[in-house]
Amino acid sequence: MEAIDALFEHQTTTIACDLKLNLSRLLEEGALDPGEAALALLALATSVESSSLTNLARTLLVSQPYSPEQTQEAAESAAIMGMLNIYYRFRSMVKDGGANSQAEEDYKSAGLRMTSLARPNLGKVQFEMLAFAVSVLNGCQSCICSHEQVLKENGVTVEKIHDLAKLAAVVKGIKGLGV
Repeated sequence: MEAIDALFEHQTTTIACDLKLNLSRLLEEGALDPGEAALALLALATSVESSSLTNLARTLLVSQPYSPEQTQEAAESAAIMGMLNIYYRFRSMVKDGGANSQAEEDYKSAGLRMTSLARPNLGKVQFEMLAFAVSVLNGCQSCICSHEQVLKENGVTVEKIHDLAKLAAVVKGIKGLGV
């Protein structure tokens, strides 16, 4: 794919080649359809603040049947999930830390507005896929488990779920290259 080649034009190390190959395989040959892969890439690229990966995702989305509102929602899913991942990691750490046996009761309600999750423009399953991918990237175990369960309950294959996790890992690696 020319767009990926251009992204890695000045990256010649073995590590860069590995990451380029992994990205290409996930976007072109993986279990995710091209639209799912491009939306996930957009959410993940936004999460790591990579303008080059964001531009790649937007280029890939041009040939997909998503409205501007859906594309914007995919990009903004990084923001809402970033907020939720931080909060639920906090709750998990306090609860599992053992020092505060009262933690579950003390922090029962998040009290954070998240109505955007109720009726997403992309549809429930597609938004859950993005939420899962961003949660993997952000390392929130409780969110990962919650979104994985919803995806499985809605018939999303293990292969797609696995590719979302791998795409999150590859995006994190590419960001480390400064691409």
